[in-house]
Amino acid sequence: MLTLCPTRLPAMSSGQHADELAAEAAETVRRVVAEAEDHAAEIVRDAEARAESIREQAEAEAKQIRERADADARGQIEAAKRALDELGGTLVAAATEAIPKAETAETEPAPEPEPEPEPEPETEPEAPGAPEAPVSPPATNGDNAQNHTERLIAMKMAVDGENRDGIETLLTEKFGAADRSALLDDVLSRATR
Repeated sequence: MLTLCPTRLPAMSSGQHADELAAEAAETVRRVVAEAEDHAAEIVRDAEARAESIREQAEAEAKQIRERADADARGQIEAAKRALDELGGTLVAAATEAIPKAETAETEPAPEPEPEPEPEPETEPEAPGAPEAPVSPPATNGDNAQNHTERLIAMKMAVDGENRDGIETLLTEKFGAADRSALLDDVLSRATR
């Protein structure tokens, strides 16, 4: 506590003395407040700098993770395309070997049986064991191979982004005209999943 000795102080009124003390106290308060504000601003600056550093580090790590995921996804897509290309090539080769046999059976019409001549009374009827005109067996195995081949080629083209008309045009060129609407509906619905 500050004590004033009346003999050492110059003669001043008590009002002046109170004003000086109030001014000194106000100055001290202003200085303390300014120092506190400076210190608080420094703390805020440090916190903002740390937050910015953390944000930049998190963004860099997220970018690296995205790039790795993109590269992995691209690799998997390329591997799947290569596998489909290899499978499609193998199946097309197998189908090409099987289809000519099936097409031969389908495209060569069975010879029409000649009309039997009306029996004349003078001629003897044909022997009962006479051979009939040959009939081609249905080409079920070739049809199956062709259907599987058409489906695989259509699926590969759909995965590669080809549209319905392009797929149908290629299948018609390779395998002839046919109603493939059910096959194309199925393949395109699966390819878009």
